[in-house]
Amino acid sequence: MLTIIWAALAARRAQATAVLLLALLASAAAAAAPSYVAAAGQALWRYELSTAQPNELRVRLAEPVEYPGMPGDPNRTLFAGKVRELTPAGFDVVLGAQSGGVAAGRAGTVTSNLTYRAGVCERVTVTGACPRATSRGQLPEVMVSTHTAARLSVAVGDQFTFGAVPVRVAGVYRPLDVKDPFWLGEEFIRPPAADSASGSIPGSAEDAIFSAESAPLVDDQAILFRSTADLYATEQLLDSRSIPDLQATLAVLKRDGGRAGYGAGTSLPGLLDRVTLQRGQLADGVALGAGLLVLLCWLVLFVAVGSAADQRRPEQGLLLLRGVQRRRLWALAIGEHAVPVLVAIPLGCLAGLGAATLLAAHTLPTHVDVAVDATTIGFATIGAVGAFAAVLLAQARMMSAPVVDLLRRVPARVRGWRATIGDVVAVSIAVAAVVQLRSGGSPSGLALVAPVAGALAAGVLLARIAMIAGAAVGAALLARGRTAVGLALVQVARQPRFRPLIALLTVVVAMLAFTVATSEVASAAYRDRAVVEVGAPRVVEVDATSRSHLLTAVRAVDPEGRFAMAAVVSGSPAAAGTPLLAVDSDRLATVAAPHPSYGASLADIARDIHPPAPGTPVRLRGGQLIMALSADFNAEVFAGNRVRLAITISGRNGTRVVLPRDDIKPGRRDYVLQVPECAQECRLVKIEIEAPVVSGQLKVQFEELRAADGDGQGETVVLTGAQLADPQRWRLLDPVDTFLGAASGPKAALALEIAENRRSKPAGVGVVDAPFPLPVYLTRSKETAVGGSHPYDGVDGTPTNGSVRGLVDRLPRLGGSGLIVDLEYADRLAVASQNGSEEVWLARSAPADILDRLRAQGLVVRSDRTVAQVREGFDRQGAALALRFNVFAALAGVLIGAAGMVATASADQRARVTMLVALRRQGLPPRAVRGGYGWPVVFAVGSGALVTLVIWLLTRNGQRLFSDGRSPVPLPDWPDVGRLLLFAVPAVIVFALTAIVLGRIVAASVRRRSGR
Repeated sequence: MLTIIWAALAARRAQATAVLLLALLASAAAAAAPSYVAAAGQALWRYELSTAQPNELRVRLAEPVEYPGMPGDPNRTLFAGKVRELTPAGFDVVLGAQSGGVAAGRAGTVTSNLTYRAGVCERVTVTGACPRATSRGQLPEVMVSTHTAARLSVAVGDQFTFGAVPVRVAGVYRPLDVKDPFWLGEEFIRPPAADSASGSIPGSAEDAIFSAESAPLVDDQAILFRSTADLYATEQLLDSRSIPDLQATLAVLKRDGGRAGYGAGTSLPGLLDRVTLQRGQLADGVALGAGLLVLLCWLVLFVAVGSAADQRRPEQGLLLLRGVQRRRLWALAIGEHAVPVLVAIPLGCLAGLGAATLLAAHTLPTHVDVAVDATTIGFATIGAVGAFAAVLLAQARMMSAPVVDLLRRVPARVRGWRATIGDVVAVSIAVAAVVQLRSGGSPSGLALVAPVAGALAAGVLLARIAMIAGAAVGAALLARGRTAVGLALVQVARQPRFRPLIALLTVVVAMLAFTVATSEVASAAYRDRAVVEVGAPRVVEVDATSRSHLLTAVRAVDPEGRFAMAAVVSGSPAAAGTPLLAVDSDRLATVAAPHPSYGASLADIARDIHPPAPGTPVRLRGGQLIMALSADFNAEVFAGNRVRLAITISGRNGTRVVLPRDDIKPGRRDYVLQVPECAQECRLVKIEIEAPVVSGQLKVQFEELRAADGDGQGETVVLTGAQLADPQRWRLLDPVDTFLGAASGPKAALALEIAENRRSKPAGVGVVDAPFPLPVYLTRSKETAVGGSHPYDGVDGTPTNGSVRGLVDRLPRLGGSGLIVDLEYADRLAVASQNGSEEVWLARSAPADILDRLRAQGLVVRSDRTVAQVREGFDRQGAALALRFNVFAALAGVLIGAAGMVATASADQRARVTMLVALRRQGLPPRAVRGGYGWPVVFAVGSGALVTLVIWLLTRNGQRLFSDGRSPVPLPDWPDVGRLLLFAVPAVIVFALTAIVLGRIVAASVRRRSGR
């Protein structure tokens, strides 16, 4: 039998080579998938590690008991021993100890931490020396940062006190890399305070003060410290251990640490969950692309071997007539095709490794080594064995056919349910997959393969239609004398092997177009989402002393409003309530990035949220405020219930309430309030009377407001009685049992009458220097109509209402949920300090030194991100990496489709040449000899375009483009046609050239045999 098998391989070398190559392709595609998934998974790890917050990379264990003494090395304590027992293998441990307190030097004091932390000296540059261990009676040595040294006015060798303990400065340090996870973000290197002078060296006066390994204190000197241990998850650990293993390890560590009283504070499980999700999406997407490639290889093998088997049918029938047993024929068929399949497995592993390496080099953001493992070999084996099964399935019909059917020159047609069962199964799977995909939720199960299943089902149905239509049209053309085209169509329609070829080419064209379209839509979606989520080409998060400081600083940096805008963002779309975006509206249209998904122009929004102010702000300058007022109430009836004056002011350092030293008494008096922040300038926000219990009628008349220097000199009148009496200047804050009036004439004053009652809120008036309620633009998702009132928390966190001036679909930074107001007006109405994050939005025209300019205005830069950076982050997620593999798989599918054409033509060539030679001798024109192979391409291109359109309409909204599954911006409905044609046209050209070459080969054979 072995001799016969070898002879069969030698006799049918072309078919054996085709089986080998296609099995090799299937095996390589199957092997490339796990190799690429493993490499891309490592790239995902490294990207997530590079962007993770410090707390996401470590586990903190802390001793529950504080001990007296200088914080020192806990390495020889019971705590360190217990930490070693709890620490899982592979974690790096950094031991430490710290104590909070106040450091006092010649020039001032600093609230900081006295800290011991192993390894700190290797991560700093030191002027002087690192602190050394000291003996009892010696001053303990410490190391301070340059900012702390400047605040305390100390240098190397000087002394200062921490708490009640004198210490000596051994060195002054600067951190080498403040982004090193060792520093745990801002735990040790603190950011400078807003509006403080900060240089190029990161940190502030509150940076950690580091102590030595050992420094005994005398008995009457005590500092309480707590030992800590930080367990860092290293990149090597994360690469070498599976995520489920790490999650289980962290669960055990958390349990055991809790039992020991040390706790286990960390956000590492969140990082692991995020990477697990992305790796799962990556594996699903890559499996889909690789599965399509393998399936196409199997289909080509099935078509090619089936076509070759049809050509050998008479030979098979003669062997059976001569008594050869069918089992021996099966053994021959199995042996003949098992040899190339077995050879394809190791070759496929190598080819798959090469393909994965090449793909990883061009698609992954970082260099990752690709290796062969047991999974790769297993998948390669599955691909090759599947190819072997396709070969045997293609021959099963011939092996089981009756002898009389085998001796027929034309195979008997399959009729009845057997002829349609494959179509029914394909359509059923496609319908189930599309229904599941369109039911909503994250794609899973059949929904993941909905595009492929839909393409396959549509391909087999359209191939059947193409065969029927080809026969009818071909016959009609022959009847009209159109011999060349008519004969080609009839030849295609009468050969059953062309039907799977048309289906194959249809699926290849459809999946290439669909995959490229999905990739183009994903690229546009990444860009759109980045634009909306960031809000402007560049956004810098800052710290300012107040909203007024933020506005003033940004306007000073960009007086003309060409490239910078101040903004405050509070809340998030995922949180309860209504997120708020407050902007310097005059600059919104110039600086913010426009996007059509907003549903309104930024210029219209800016105009409507910033109408003319109803009044001017009341500016104050001086260290004191003097309010002259007259109070009318019965002090005996009030019986000790206090009546107090409260004035809210807003300055560069924030908004606060100031009170005079004395309570309000009946009669006319001057009440003095100390306001040192108004020495430069501040703004009056509101005037209130605090009287929780009003025991009788209470009337207060505000007659004059003056400002003076801090020592009471140089008084100036801020508001006269007549100005106070102007009702247009004031807004009653709480109308319940409170009445606002005015006295005119020589004793003009603002009158506030409060009825007898218990009050939960003060009674008072606010300055009318901003529209109230604030005009807002609201997203339609909040379902409040234009002209209505919508509740939200203001920039100071105080609940308030906004007047809806317009509706939008989305807003910059907030997406589909939130509202936008003018920042200056919102700040004027605010009665408390900061709430939300302060940002500076920058246009593309912002100068290169913009961060230095912002720092020069007293702003502290906390983060800096751009639209390009955020878009790049989306490009590095698991869903995006899977899409790139699928584009590669679709391009490889074009080559497989061309191989299918060659395989089908090779099996059909002998019979076709014989027929055409006979027809040529009977006068068939030469131009009719070349036709035939181009028509499957024409059918496939047309049906492929139709299939692409259908599956796009059915599945476009269910494609997984983002790893977090959400986007504040709707996905584009259609891809860029130009980019789509850039990929589709070359594929069609490959098929067309293949058909032309095959036609010329047939024509040459006919010419050689016919002599014409």
